[in-house]
Amino acid sequence: MQAQKLLTRNPRAELYYDLVELLTGVTLVGFLWTHMIFVATILLGKQTFNTLSQFLDDYYLSYVGIPFIILVFVTHILAAGRRLPTRYQEQKIIWRHARMLKGTDTWIWVFQVITGAAIFALGSIHMWMVITGWPIRAMTSADRMHSFWWFYLVLLLLGEYHAGFGIYRQFVKWGWFPRKPLGYVTKMITAVILALGLAALWVMYELGGAV
Repeated sequence: MQAQKLLTRNPRAELYYDLVELLTGVTLVGFLWTHMIFVATILLGKQTFNTLSQFLDDYYLSYVGIPFIILVFVTHILAAGRRLPTRYQEQKIIWRHARMLKGTDTWIWVFQVITGAAIFALGSIHMWMVITGWPIRAMTSADRMHSFWWFYLVLLLLGEYHAGFGIYRQFVKWGWFPRKPLGYVTKMITAVILALGLAALWVMYELGGAV
């Protein structure tokens, strides 16, 4: 909270932090949704998945994209996490205010904090497993998801929740779209992406178990 107090004394610095949080957040949401569509190509068969993966490798899109996303990921954590309460007393105050206000957006922020912390841990593990298991191919991915399906199920649910409500909060914060229509659109997109992710996870699990 002390860091927040210091930052709020400089409105220009606070604006820069908000812009960084916005840009990195939108970039990560776009990546997450695109990434899930790429993973869902397994629904069209192993060859389609491998062809796309090989294309990304041949044109060095994976080798450039992954370090870039890691950098954006870390930057977003630093920008978004600057206001998080780190002390127990501060956390108690946040929970007390959330219960008193009883506002939907307040609870969305609280769960954004919780899911963000979980995604930081789980996402770091996922990136490490992908990099150490390079190259990305259908059978290696299927074997990993068959062994750790529970891990990827949790990561999928948390990731899509955080992305959908995160972009909702950002757009509402900057006043770009009406609140209710924006909520319907983000929920619909999240439901579609989540359905693709669950279907892809199931196919990967079955494929890995057939080895």
